[in-house]
Amino acid sequence: MELNGFKITEAGDVITELFKHRDNYNQKGKYLGFKSLHEHYSMSLGNCTDWTGFPMSGKTQVLMECLMNTSKFYNWKHLVYFPDVGNNVEIIADLIHKKTGKSFNPDDRNVIKDSEITQAIDWVIQHFKVLTRADIKAKLTPVQFWDMAVEIQKKGELHTASIDSWKDLNHPYNEYGGYAQYLEYVLPYRNQIAEDNGLHLHTIIHPKLTEKENGKRNPPSPYDLKGGSEWFNSGKCMITVHREDPTHNLAEIHFNKIKPRSNGNIGSIEIWFDKERLSYFEQTNPAPNVYEKIYGAPQKEEPKILTNLGQKLNNIKWT
Repeated sequence: MELNGFKITEAGDVITELFKHRDNYNQKGKYLGFKSLHEHYSMSLGNCTDWTGFPMSGKTQVLMECLMNTSKFYNWKHLVYFPDVGNNVEIIADLIHKKTGKSFNPDDRNVIKDSEITQAIDWVIQHFKVLTRADIKAKLTPVQFWDMAVEIQKKGELHTASIDSWKDLNHPYNEYGGYAQYLEYVLPYRNQIAEDNGLHLHTIIHPKLTEKENGKRNPPSPYDLKGGSEWFNSGKCMITVHREDPTHNLAEIHFNKIKPRSNGNIGSIEIWFDKERLSYFEQTNPAPNVYEKIYGAPQKEEPKILTNLGQKLNNIKWT
């Protein structure tokens, strides 16, 4: 008996992949610049990551930092659709700011020069394909976006494709009998697209508002997304970025689900945001009244460390 679209597996179908599975069983994905992050999360091809967090939590900047570091460390190329960030000028300005550490705000002390923009833009355009809407009436479904990523990969090099955010896409869920049934179709399709084509597919999804405990808003989990159980069931890596006070620079990153297990493990870390450089850093306290900022760097390279005496660097209020 045969079922259309299905096949009974034979030894010859999987033997080579079984050898690879054994050899790579404990192999982590790419190191993303931070030691504490690497314990919980690494980025591998053929996988997917879902990011969530409240507005101004920093989730987009964390994702952009991870993408930027894979480009700087491993020459990875990315397709990004980021209408939540802004238009193509604003998106590319953020990427250049993150790459150079130089601000586009003329009032900042580290304002970028014309020559620095000219020097950086070619590198950014080479590594980031920024998709924007040319027609305000144009609609894009997730499946169309992922299929586009596959076609770009076939014509050249592409490693990841990212959506920010899910709400900005066209979702014809009525054609599937409702939102839950739509997710039952579209999320497994995404997972298979990633696996079959060696891509890493990132999605940012906004959560619903969570309850407060002792006056503090609880960090959202995958179950706080619309259709949460479907997201959690189909999700591979699921991460929450949470900033208890959006005006301060301390962020929590919660790793709610990590698959495959070689890529990391569940848990949480704290990380700090340098608004001037548009970059994140880890903080250490190697001696009394000594605090160090450790910016992202390749695994085999000594990280850049800035030391402050007598001033703890967390909870810096933005003005």
